[in-house]
Amino acid sequence: MSHFTDERNRLGYSQEFMAEQLAVNRKTISRWEKGTPIPSDKLEACHRLGFDLLYVVTGNRSNLEVVKQPTLDIDAAVDAAVYAVEEAILSVYQVKKLRKELGPEGGFDAIKSLSTIKKATQLLTRAELTGELDSSTIREVFELANEA
Repeated sequence: MSHFTDERNRLGYSQEFMAEQLAVNRKTISRWEKGTPIPSDKLEACHRLGFDLLYVVTGNRSNLEVVKQPTLDIDAAVDAAVYAVEEAILSVYQVKKLRKELGPEGGFDAIKSLSTIKKATQLLTRAELTGELDSSTIREVFELANEA
């Protein structure tokens, strides 16, 4: 398989799609994949389609590989963040309550505990977004709050 074929496959393009985009027939694409030199104007068009031309020509990858980003469900991410903040604050509160470190009216200074709340929120958000939220995560949050 040629480097041209590798790139075409990496990008998910068919021979037919490439032929259409480059204004050639499919047999021309097939010949290029078998080693026939590719004209420079066609290489330029391939570059516009996302081809790594350094790889096509030399077999060495450039440092500018196209990475497909996973899609993010914004509503789910916001819900996870809100959940994590609530749980982090409640966890720190419960630890302070057990340690009898609450104020005279049962409150605590969230600003003084902000670093711990932030770390707990990060743990919980990551676990919620990756689907790995379980009792060990909650235990880790309590341990974090207890260390503070």
